[in-house]
Amino acid sequence: MRGKKAGIFLNGRKMKISNVSEGLTKIEDAISSRKVLLVLDDVDHMDQLDAAHQVTKVHEVETLHYKESLKLFSWHAFGQDHPIEGYKEYSEKLVHHSGGLPLALKVIGSSLLGESIDVWKSALEKLEAIPDGEIVNKQRVSYDSLQDDHDRNLFLHIACFFIGKDKDYIVNILDGCDLYTIFGIQNLMDRCLVSIDEFDNVHMHDMIRGMGREIIRQESEKPWKRSRVWQHKDSSIS
Repeated sequence: MRGKKAGIFLNGRKMKISNVSEGLTKIEDAISSRKVLLVLDDVDHMDQLDAAHQVTKVHEVETLHYKESLKLFSWHAFGQDHPIEGYKEYSEKLVHHSGGLPLALKVIGSSLLGESIDVWKSALEKLEAIPDGEIVNKQRVSYDSLQDDHDRNLFLHIACFFIGKDKDYIVNILDGCDLYTIFGIQNLMDRCLVSIDEFDNVHMHDMIRGMGREIIRQESEKPWKRSRVWQHKDSSIS
């Protein structure tokens, strides 16, 4: 900004600012008494949220509520904020499947733009069985950025077996596998791969879980040759 002032638009008018600090202050003053919907997409690491945290202070990263999810999905699938006639049922099912994850809503919606209802039905059936490849690839950036195999194995163990389990329970079991679980869980939280609720239970978004299980599925076409098996029907050799 040397020798030249930058500008930001607030409340429909442009305001000149001379530095980043001044800009953050003006934005904070403008939204401090308002309800704000903050959508963060493709977040790889909690450090990326620092600037947003300076402005919003108390906002947390959340998935979208159902109404906002349906609108976002519809914009990408139909070019408007609601489903067209005849597509409402499958739109609602696909939105529910996305779990409010903006990335999933945009990718799935865009992929179905202009397609027939039969294609929509088939897409839903496939997504329920196998996560969308583009979504998995984008989400996998967070998984691949984990610093070592200890954290990657911890993530896969949780995705397959420990979602919703008490943190101490998980630690007691997986520390025996030399996974340094407490430190590893914190690393997963930093990359938004898991969260811990007020009861100290570990949770994972359904789409993130699907990404983890898809990584395992791709190890082999034969379930019993994969590193982890979480369904009884896959545990027997046929």
